[in-house]
Amino acid sequence: MMGSKARLAGKVALGLGFGILGGWCWALAPGLSVVAGRRKPAGLSLHPYAHRGLHDAGSGMETTNPNTGQTAYLHRIHDCLKVESDRPSGRHASAQAKFPRVVAPENSLAAFEAACRAGYGIELDVHLSRDGQVVVIHDGDLQRMAGVNRVVADLTYEQLQRIPLCPSPAQALESGEGIPGSADHDGGPETEGGDGGLNDPEAQHVPLLSEVLALVDGRVPLVVEIKMDRGLDRELMRRTDALLSRYQGPYVIESFNVLALAWYRAHHPGVTRGQLVAPYHGRVDSRSSALRWMAGSLLFNWLGRPDFVACEWHSGHSLPMRLYRFLGGTPIAWTVRSEHAQEEASPDFDGIIFESYLPES
Repeated sequence: MMGSKARLAGKVALGLGFGILGGWCWALAPGLSVVAGRRKPAGLSLHPYAHRGLHDAGSGMETTNPNTGQTAYLHRIHDCLKVESDRPSGRHASAQAKFPRVVAPENSLAAFEAACRAGYGIELDVHLSRDGQVVVIHDGDLQRMAGVNRVVADLTYEQLQRIPLCPSPAQALESGEGIPGSADHDGGPETEGGDGGLNDPEAQHVPLLSEVLALVDGRVPLVVEIKMDRGLDRELMRRTDALLSRYQGPYVIESFNVLALAWYRAHHPGVTRGQLVAPYHGRVDSRSSALRWMAGSLLFNWLGRPDFVACEWHSGHSLPMRLYRFLGGTPIAWTVRSEHAQEEASPDFDGIIFESYLPES
């Protein structure tokens, strides 16, 4: 009798185990049907994507003494844009001496043009301006990239044009005068000519998504990250999709917010969508941390059914990512910043998003 009860308990436990495993697989499964062999989602290239374009200022470029790989990366940008840069032979020559000025800040038209000429795909980010324009910038404010303590959603596109990205001291002073604290201010004094003022034709500003699409014009594939700093923004979704729907080149969308993927799944299921994840390594001791842990473990995939998952490059070996790949999903690594990191990530990922070095394809 005791033996039969033990066998019954074992069968129940085994059934529960298979049920939990099956439920987990169902939750993680990608949008693509599992077929013999791996197939690439439409519009997604497995060649490297330049993170926010090939840029010489911004993410990953904060150091004033770049290493050999970063120096080659910077020279490639200047060569692509046909910018003259000093190349002193001294071993300890400063970065400023080699590259006297910023020519291609992150998420700028110059950075995107450099990426196109170098033949790399482009990853970029979109927000809405105050007047409903889809603009390309990573942060929700301008503090890091322009030194201006203003929120993008509080400024019109006309005002954003007055604020140089990574400004020189003269540009920073004038942008501060032109965009004072009031969101209703229409701008201030401007200088004439190309002397580093706000009308400098070489100064880079926050571009419109429509300008970026016209510039790229299908030359390289795009990954468009839809930023959701304040929850699901349906207006941003609609306006971004309206622009992308008319675009003739290859593109995919991605977001940290699973509701953005669910929106695309419901309204435009043919568009390849990617779930951005940052694995959560802290203690699950609150509602917000529990949600972060679940998102990092891909437990919300059933909502958006992502065709690919873009994950921090050092986390591709995690059990959820391995299971997702086994089920037919495509893992993409972000943000890879060295040849060593690329080599370490390559067994776990099918593609990379990179910056500050030149990757091997």
